[in-house]
Amino acid sequence: MSLFFSSYVWGYATQALTHRLYPPLTDLRRRQYAQAWDLLASSREEAYAAASGQRDEAGLRHSAGNAVRNLVDLVSVNQKDDVLEIGCGVGRIGRELAPFCSTWTGADTSSNMLGYASDRLGSIGNVRLVQLHAVGLPEFEASSFDVVYMTNMLMHLDEMDRWYYVQEAYRILRAGGRIFIDTIGLESDAGWSMFANDAQRFRCLERPPYMPRFSTAAELAAYATRAGFEHVQCHHRPPLVILTSVKPRLGKENDSSPAYASDSLPPEPARGAA
Repeated sequence: MSLFFSSYVWGYATQALTHRLYPPLTDLRRRQYAQAWDLLASSREEAYAAASGQRDEAGLRHSAGNAVRNLVDLVSVNQKDDVLEIGCGVGRIGRELAPFCSTWTGADTSSNMLGYASDRLGSIGNVRLVQLHAVGLPEFEASSFDVVYMTNMLMHLDEMDRWYYVQEAYRILRAGGRIFIDTIGLESDAGWSMFANDAQRFRCLERPPYMPRFSTAAELAAYATRAGFEHVQCHHRPPLVILTSVKPRLGKENDSSPAYASDSLPPEPARGAA
Protein backbone atom coordinates (compact mmCIF):
# COMPACT_ATOMS: atom_id res chain seq x y z
CA MET A 1 0.00 0.00 0.00
CA SER A 2 1.16 3.53 -0.77
CA LEU A 3 -0.31 6.88 0.12
CA PHE A 4 -0.83 10.12 -1.74
CA PHE A 5 -0.43 13.34 0.15
CA SER A 6 0.17 16.94 -0.78
CA SER A 7 3.75 18.09 -0.74
CA TYR A 8 5.55 21.11 -2.00
CA VAL A 9 8.00 20.47 -4.82
CA TRP A 10 11.15 21.41 -2.94
CA GLY A 11 12.91 22.43 -6.11
CA TYR A 12 11.17 25.80 -5.61
CA ALA A 13 10.84 25.88 -9.39
CA THR A 14 7.10 26.19 -9.07
CA GLN A 15 5.02 27.27 -6.13
CA ALA A 16 2.31 24.74 -6.53
CA LEU A 17 0.81 21.65 -4.97
CA THR A 18 1.72 18.26 -6.24
CA HIS A 19 0.56 14.80 -5.23
CA ARG A 20 3.26 12.19 -4.80
CA LEU A 21 3.05 8.51 -3.93
CA TYR A 22 4.84 7.59 -0.70
CA PRO A 23 5.02 4.39 1.40
CA PRO A 24 2.95 4.76 4.60
CA LEU A 25 5.51 3.33 7.10
CA THR A 26 2.80 3.50 9.73
CA ASP A 27 4.53 0.79 11.79
CA LEU A 28 7.16 3.39 12.70
CA ARG A 29 6.86 6.16 15.27
CA ARG A 30 7.33 9.82 14.46
CA ARG A 31 10.76 10.01 16.09
CA GLN A 32 12.23 6.96 14.34
CA TYR A 33 13.87 9.31 11.88
CA ALA A 34 16.75 7.10 10.71
CA GLN A 35 14.55 4.09 10.06
CA ALA A 36 11.95 6.10 8.16
CA TRP A 37 14.41 7.91 5.91
CA ASP A 38 16.46 4.79 5.24
CA LEU A 39 13.26 3.17 3.94
CA LEU A 40 12.36 6.26 1.90
CA ALA A 41 15.88 6.12 0.42
CA SER A 42 15.73 2.46 -0.58
CA SER A 43 17.21 3.32 -4.01
CA ARG A 44 18.97 6.30 -5.53
CA GLU A 45 15.85 7.28 -7.45
CA GLU A 46 13.66 7.07 -4.35
CA ALA A 47 16.19 9.01 -2.28
CA TYR A 48 16.26 11.81 -4.85
CA ALA A 49 12.46 11.88 -4.96
CA ALA A 50 12.17 12.01 -1.18
CA ALA A 51 14.67 14.87 -1.02
CA SER A 52 13.38 16.99 -3.88
CA GLY A 53 10.45 15.51 -5.77
CA GLN A 54 12.89 14.86 -8.65
CA ARG A 55 14.22 11.45 -9.69
CA ASP A 56 17.32 12.33 -11.73
CA GLU A 57 20.54 14.23 -11.15
CA ALA A 58 19.62 17.18 -13.36
CA GLY A 59 16.31 17.69 -11.61
CA LEU A 60 17.90 17.29 -8.19
CA ARG A 61 20.56 19.91 -8.93
CA HIS A 62 18.03 22.35 -10.33
CA SER A 63 15.87 21.90 -7.22
CA ALA A 64 18.61 23.35 -5.01
CA GLY A 65 18.81 26.69 -6.79
CA ASN A 66 16.60 28.93 -4.69
CA ALA A 67 17.63 27.38 -1.38
CA VAL A 68 21.26 28.24 -2.17
CA ARG A 69 20.26 31.73 -3.28
CA ASN A 70 18.32 32.25 -0.03
CA LEU A 71 21.29 31.12 2.06
CA VAL A 72 23.69 33.45 0.27
CA ASP A 73 21.18 36.30 0.34
CA LEU A 74 19.88 36.03 3.91
CA VAL A 75 22.88 34.80 5.94
CA SER A 76 25.68 35.89 3.59
CA VAL A 77 27.40 32.52 3.23
CA ASN A 78 30.92 33.30 2.05
CA GLN A 79 34.36 31.82 1.44
CA LYS A 80 35.43 32.27 5.08
CA ASP A 81 32.53 30.26 6.54
CA ASP A 82 32.54 26.76 8.00
CA VAL A 83 29.00 25.61 7.26
CA LEU A 84 26.88 22.77 8.67
CA GLU A 85 23.65 21.43 7.19
CA ILE A 86 21.47 19.43 9.60
CA GLY A 87 19.48 16.84 7.65
CA CYS A 88 21.57 17.01 4.50
CA GLY A 89 19.99 13.99 2.80
CA VAL A 90 21.68 13.23 -0.52
CA GLY A 91 23.67 16.47 -0.45
CA ARG A 92 21.12 18.28 -2.59
CA ILE A 93 22.11 21.70 -1.22
CA GLY A 94 25.69 20.86 -0.29
CA ARG A 95 26.66 20.02 -3.87
CA GLU A 96 25.77 23.57 -4.90
CA LEU A 97 26.72 25.47 -1.73
CA ALA A 98 30.20 24.01 -1.12
CA PRO A 99 31.89 26.32 -3.69
CA PHE A 100 30.58 29.35 -1.76
CA CYS A 101 32.15 28.48 1.64
CA SER A 102 35.39 27.40 3.27
CA THR A 103 34.10 24.00 4.43
CA TRP A 104 30.71 22.34 4.15
CA THR A 105 29.65 19.57 6.56
CA GLY A 106 26.50 17.54 5.99
CA ALA A 107 24.90 15.66 8.88
CA ASP A 108 22.04 13.18 8.70
CA THR A 109 20.61 10.24 10.63
CA SER A 110 20.00 8.13 7.50
CA SER A 111 22.93 5.97 6.39
CA ASN A 112 21.25 5.38 3.03
CA MET A 113 20.91 9.10 2.36
CA LEU A 114 24.53 9.68 3.38
CA GLY A 115 25.68 6.90 1.07
CA TYR A 116 24.14 8.64 -1.92
CA ALA A 117 25.50 11.98 -0.69
CA SER A 118 28.98 10.46 -0.56
CA ASP A 119 28.64 9.24 -4.15
CA ARG A 120 27.61 12.74 -5.28
CA LEU A 121 30.02 14.85 -3.22
CA GLY A 122 33.03 12.56 -2.75
CA SER A 123 35.20 14.43 -5.23
CA ILE A 124 34.65 17.87 -3.63
CA GLY A 125 37.61 18.69 -1.41
CA ASN A 126 35.95 20.88 1.24
CA VAL A 127 33.07 18.50 2.04
CA ARG A 128 32.62 16.24 5.08
CA LEU A 129 29.69 13.93 5.89
CA VAL A 130 28.74 12.88 9.43
CA GLN A 131 26.08 10.41 10.55
CA LEU A 132 24.00 11.47 13.55
CA HIS A 133 23.17 8.63 15.94
CA ALA A 134 20.73 10.44 18.23
CA VAL A 135 18.58 13.55 18.30
CA GLY A 136 20.96 16.47 18.74
CA LEU A 137 24.49 17.20 17.59
CA PRO A 138 26.82 15.49 20.10
CA GLU A 139 29.21 14.68 17.25
CA PHE A 140 30.23 18.36 17.08
CA GLU A 141 32.14 20.50 19.55
CA ALA A 142 30.92 23.88 20.76
CA SER A 143 31.77 26.91 18.63
CA SER A 144 32.67 24.86 15.54
CA PHE A 145 30.72 26.58 12.73
CA ASP A 146 29.95 30.00 11.29
CA VAL A 147 26.63 28.98 9.68
CA VAL A 148 24.19 26.22 10.63
CA TYR A 149 21.15 25.67 8.43
CA MET A 150 18.18 23.34 8.00
CA THR A 151 16.18 23.26 4.78
CA ASN A 152 13.32 20.88 3.97
CA MET A 153 13.95 19.25 7.35
CA LEU A 154 12.22 20.92 10.29
CA MET A 155 8.73 19.93 9.14
CA HIS A 156 9.55 16.24 9.54
CA LEU A 157 10.53 16.58 13.20
CA ASP A 158 8.60 16.33 16.43
CA GLU A 159 8.13 19.85 17.80
CA MET A 160 10.26 19.24 20.89
CA ASP A 161 13.07 17.96 18.70
CA ARG A 162 12.84 21.14 16.61
CA TRP A 163 13.52 23.14 19.75
CA TYR A 164 16.42 20.87 20.72
CA TYR A 165 18.12 21.25 17.34
CA VAL A 166 17.87 25.04 17.57
CA GLN A 167 19.47 24.88 21.02
CA GLU A 168 22.21 22.62 19.66
CA ALA A 169 22.77 24.95 16.72
CA TYR A 170 23.35 27.76 19.20
CA ARG A 171 25.91 25.63 21.07
CA ILE A 172 27.98 24.70 18.02
CA LEU A 173 27.92 28.14 16.37
CA ARG A 174 30.78 30.53 16.96
CA ALA A 175 30.06 33.97 18.37
CA GLY A 176 28.54 35.99 15.53
CA GLY A 177 27.50 32.79 13.73
CA ARG A 178 24.22 32.60 11.83
CA ILE A 179 21.35 30.14 11.77
CA PHE A 180 18.99 29.64 8.79
CA ILE A 181 15.86 27.49 8.82
CA ASP A 182 13.32 27.25 6.02
CA THR A 183 10.03 25.39 6.16
CA ILE A 184 6.51 25.59 4.80
CA GLY A 185 4.65 28.47 6.41
CA LEU A 186 1.20 27.54 7.66
CA GLU A 187 0.19 31.19 7.35
CA SER A 188 0.80 31.31 3.59
CA ASP A 189 -2.07 30.49 1.25
CA ALA A 190 -0.14 27.63 -0.36
CA GLY A 191 0.92 26.23 3.01
CA TRP A 192 -2.63 26.35 4.33
CA SER A 193 -3.93 24.63 1.18
CA MET A 194 -1.47 21.77 1.67
CA PHE A 195 -2.41 21.46 5.33
CA ALA A 196 -6.16 21.52 4.62
CA ASN A 197 -5.86 19.03 1.77
CA ASP A 198 -3.88 16.58 3.88
CA ALA A 199 -6.24 17.03 6.83
CA GLN A 200 -9.12 16.01 4.58
CA ARG A 201 -7.23 13.14 2.95
CA PHE A 202 -5.99 11.66 6.23
CA ARG A 203 -9.12 12.17 8.28
CA CYS A 204 -9.67 8.41 8.57
CA LEU A 205 -6.14 7.19 7.85
CA GLU A 206 -3.10 6.64 10.00
CA ARG A 207 -0.59 9.38 9.22
CA PRO A 208 2.93 8.39 8.15
CA PRO A 209 5.69 9.24 10.64
CA TYR A 210 7.49 11.56 8.21
CA MET A 211 4.36 13.53 7.25
CA PRO A 212 5.17 17.27 7.13
CA ARG A 213 3.98 19.48 9.97
CA PHE A 214 4.14 23.10 8.94
CA SER A 215 5.22 26.05 11.08
CA THR A 216 4.43 29.69 11.76
CA ALA A 217 6.80 32.61 12.01
CA ALA A 218 5.93 32.96 15.69
CA GLU A 219 6.97 29.36 16.41
CA LEU A 220 10.35 29.74 14.70
CA ALA A 221 11.00 33.11 16.33
CA ALA A 222 10.19 31.65 19.75
CA TYR A 223 12.75 28.86 19.32
CA ALA A 224 15.50 31.28 18.27
CA THR A 225 14.73 33.89 20.91
CA ARG A 226 14.53 31.36 23.74
CA ALA A 227 17.79 29.75 22.61
CA GLY A 228 19.55 33.10 22.99
CA PHE A 229 19.89 34.28 19.39
CA GLU A 230 19.68 37.96 18.47
CA HIS A 231 18.55 39.75 15.30
CA VAL A 232 15.75 37.19 14.99
CA GLN A 233 13.98 37.64 11.68
CA CYS A 234 11.31 35.67 9.84
CA HIS A 235 11.30 36.21 6.08
CA HIS A 236 8.11 35.36 4.20
CA ARG A 237 8.84 33.95 0.76
CA PRO A 238 5.61 32.01 0.15
CA PRO A 239 5.06 29.21 0.64
CA LEU A 240 8.22 29.33 2.79
CA VAL A 241 8.85 31.02 6.08
CA ILE A 242 12.58 31.42 6.70
CA LEU A 243 14.16 32.08 10.08
CA THR A 244 17.52 33.83 10.33
CA SER A 245 19.29 34.83 13.56
CA VAL A 246 22.74 35.53 14.94
CA LYS A 247 24.56 34.16 17.99
CA PRO A 248 25.64 37.17 20.06
CA ARG A 249 29.28 38.13 20.01
CA LEU A 250 31.14 37.81 23.29
CA GLY A 251 30.35 40.64 25.68
CA LYS A 252 27.39 41.87 23.63
CA GLU A 253 23.92 41.92 25.08
CA ASN A 254 21.25 39.91 23.31
CA ASP A 255 18.57 41.93 21.54
CA SER A 256 15.95 39.20 21.44
CA SER A 257 13.08 41.17 19.89
CA PRO A 258 11.91 39.14 16.87
CA ALA A 259 11.38 40.88 13.55
CA TYR A 260 9.04 39.69 10.83
CA ALA A 261 10.29 40.54 7.36
CA SER A 262 8.16 40.05 4.29
CA ASP A 263 10.28 40.05 1.18
CA SER A 264 9.99 38.76 -2.32
CA LEU A 265 11.52 35.60 -3.74
CA PRO A 266 14.72 36.17 -5.79
CA PRO A 267 14.41 35.69 -9.56
CA GLU A 268 14.11 32.08 -10.69
CA PRO A 269 17.42 30.65 -11.98
CA ALA A 270 17.43 29.15 -15.46
CA ARG A 271 16.82 25.40 -15.48
CA GLY A 272 20.03 23.46 -15.28
CA ALA A 273 21.97 26.29 -13.65
CA ALA A 274 24.15 25.30 -10.71
